[in-house]
Amino acid sequence: MINLLSLNKLLLALFLFFISFNNFVFATDPVDIWKQKEEKNVESEKIKEESKVKSLILIDDSKENEILINEEKVDLENSIIGLFDPKKNNFNLYMWVRSDGAQIKKIINRINKLKLSKFSENLLFQTLFTNAYPPEKNLTADEFLDIKIDWLIKNNKVDELENFLKRNEQVGKKSKAIQSLIEEYLATANIKSACEKIKFVDKSVEDNFLEKFNIYCLIYEDRGGEAQLMLDLLKERGFKDNFFENKINFLLGTSDTTSQKILDNNLFNFYLSQITSRNFTYQPTEKTNKYIWRYLSAANLIQIENFENEETIRTYEKAASSGTYEKKEIFDIYKKVIFNINQLLNAQEIYKTLPSYKSRALIYQSILISDDVEKKLKLAFLLKDLFDADKIFNVYSEELSNILKSIDVNSIPESYMSLVDQYSQEELRSTKNIKFDNNIIHKSKILKYFLEEDYNIKKIEKDLKNVYKKIKKNKKYFISIQDIIVLESLQSDGINLPDGLNLEKLSSKLTIPENLDNLTTQNQVGLVMLKVVEIVGEDNIEDLDPETLYFLNKVLNKLKLKKIRNNILGSTFPTRI
Repeated sequence: MINLLSLNKLLLALFLFFISFNNFVFATDPVDIWKQKEEKNVESEKIKEESKVKSLILIDDSKENEILINEEKVDLENSIIGLFDPKKNNFNLYMWVRSDGAQIKKIINRINKLKLSKFSENLLFQTLFTNAYPPEKNLTADEFLDIKIDWLIKNNKVDELENFLKRNEQVGKKSKAIQSLIEEYLATANIKSACEKIKFVDKSVEDNFLEKFNIYCLIYEDRGGEAQLMLDLLKERGFKDNFFENKINFLLGTSDTTSQKILDNNLFNFYLSQITSRNFTYQPTEKTNKYIWRYLSAANLIQIENFENEETIRTYEKAASSGTYEKKEIFDIYKKVIFNINQLLNAQEIYKTLPSYKSRALIYQSILISDDVEKKLKLAFLLKDLFDADKIFNVYSEELSNILKSIDVNSIPESYMSLVDQYSQEELRSTKNIKFDNNIIHKSKILKYFLEEDYNIKKIEKDLKNVYKKIKKNKKYFISIQDIIVLESLQSDGINLPDGLNLEKLSSKLTIPENLDNLTTQNQVGLVMLKVVEIVGEDNIEDLDPETLYFLNKVLNKLKLKKIRNNILGSTFPTRI
């Protein structure tokens, strides 16, 4: 017989065993379910990612534009680096993929030697900075990014560079991009904005300039403790820069004295020299860094005490011509040169006896005090000749434009109008009003189709029919290359042409350069656009000869780049009044 104590122990053991068994059973189910859910989630994410890649394989719905992409090479996060949606200019994500990177580098090197017109520069900017995959051959995504950054820096596109950094994390890994931005703001004596650019630096970047500048910015923001800590960490890595440490220790207050040497090998060292100098004086030369020139001007540190020293003034003029000194500052210098009233009244004779810089200063002052329009214009173009003589006209070009624009167009003598139009940097007689001539196809109201978005197709077909009917009655009318350009563009967009128009016959003698035609057939959109930029180059688009305009337009039609084509036709053919 079992006693009561033994029975209680047995019941307790059975109870505990039962509880443990149930816990084991119920514990296994949630674990298995969780694993299944996790596996399903992983599989789901994998399917989503594969769908994402596959959805990008086609440029558009057209089979002729289908491009096969090696999915292993597609880096969805890092390889698309730009500013613009491809749709903005009818481009696509794969506009560079088929192109040879070696060719791209060669043509960009040639383009960089040109002084591009506004049209060419804008087209190059839109092409380079459209979001798209890089070429798969002879040019990595990193190298392509370098090309873009170098172009922005070379062309002084400060706002665009900053926007590029904001929109693309990868750009923050390029120390030269951030250093350039810092130097641009520092050159304008805007220290606060320069320090704000440090936030763009990627954490993986180790760069002495950026780290040194960050240390200075911490001091500038009254965070000396952090600056000291960063300096110590930098020195532990083996950093050594006696000049920098000397200046930082002085600014931190750990040293009572600092060297009074002015170091001008770069703007940051120059800036540290200036702010720690007791009696700062500096005379720039032609070899002085362009950022230092700009900083001197922005910080009001340029003082010319002797306006009789021709060599000094010439140094400033040359610096302005090379872009290292503000051009407007030259004219402020000219205003300070002292002349007597007789010299000013007889400037057109007196200037011949003076040194070149003084003759320019005299004529410039005479322009400013003259009330007679014809005399003012004569002096303005005389001053142009004086700048030309020393091959520094670019110093005067903007000021000449401002002088001409300040004159009432209605008071300009007819004999000067063509010159004024040429150098005013805007068409003084032009307005947005367009005069259509329905007796000429490429001047007719048909142009509205290219000027206005979503122009009704039925209406343009009716307009075209009416214009063609009118010119057909003129037996002397000759269909020009410009007319063919308009007609081919309409046909390319699916517009029905009037009966009797045989475009193939009309354009049979017009050709496209073979290499450009081949690139177009291969749908190498990016490389073709670079070729277009190089062909137009320094020319204004409206100045191109009809043959060149024809083959460029033909290429744009074949690539379905309607927006760029319409921009060209809208700038070239309309007569504005």
